[in-house]
Amino acid sequence: MQMKLNKILSGLSLFMGLFGHTCVADEYLVAVRAKSGVADAIQQWQPTVDYLTDRVSAHTFTLKPVVSLKEINMLAAKGEFDFVITNPASYIELKQQYGASALVALNNRRADTAQRYFGSVIFTHAKNDDIISLTDLKDKRVMAVSDVAFGGWRVAWAEMLENGINPQHDFSELLFADGLQDEVVYAVRDGLADVGVVRTDQLERMESAGKIDLRYFRILNNKDIDGFPFFLSTPLYPEWTFVSLKSTVTTGEIKQALLDLPEAGVVAHAGKYVGWIEPLDYTAVEELLRKLEVGSFEN
Repeated sequence: MQMKLNKILSGLSLFMGLFGHTCVADEYLVAVRAKSGVADAIQQWQPTVDYLTDRVSAHTFTLKPVVSLKEINMLAAKGEFDFVITNPASYIELKQQYGASALVALNNRRADTAQRYFGSVIFTHAKNDDIISLTDLKDKRVMAVSDVAFGGWRVAWAEMLENGINPQHDFSELLFADGLQDEVVYAVRDGLADVGVVRTDQLERMESAGKIDLRYFRILNNKDIDGFPFFLSTPLYPEWTFVSLKSTVTTGEIKQALLDLPEAGVVAHAGKYVGWIEPLDYTAVEELLRKLEVGSFEN
């Protein structure tokens, strides 16, 4: 009798253990490139992460803002996050090194338009009468977002090479702003740098927020592309993407939840985007990185 009771208790314990395991929510860590600082990243992306927790059954999602792209690579190497919202060059590097996959692409909301592509804007202070074109960058102090920033440097770098300017030799000084876009703009405004590089729509957003007056800036190599209403000095490349670093049973559910996210809802409004779409073609991004011989393509 006692033996039968022990078996029953043992079986019940096993059942409760299995049942308890299935009811415990797995936690996924979502890193995000905090291009305007940690506080802004939390304000912009926390609602998106909370939305995933609400929509993906028995799982919780936690946001981890990361200012530095280099730190994103370091954390990925240690397996310290499961997903990341980042720029397309960062995605390509994570794909090359860790087999990451793009779940969805960002359909950005900028000036009440939907934008799937972005680039770099190269600019100077309006008072710099000796800087009119990219060829005038020789012997100038140039500041960019960081040496690994895509729209904040590498896209502009490639465009400079196309115009006969080699940043590795031709500048009097090349400065970086530790990953913060605003600091580049302020440096040019305040005369700490002659020329700045940021991602497209950065200048317009800063003026809209009352941080700068665009009348004090001159755009170099300005391009006019139908459907793109922002200052632009380079070709356009695919927008940011939501990247998975590990295959999970819920990956498909996560992707569908993002694709289903309401365009006019509070989550998209906080995120400053229209929604999420199927991944784009990132071939041009990979070709640019190969041309510059950076990241995973460094010789």
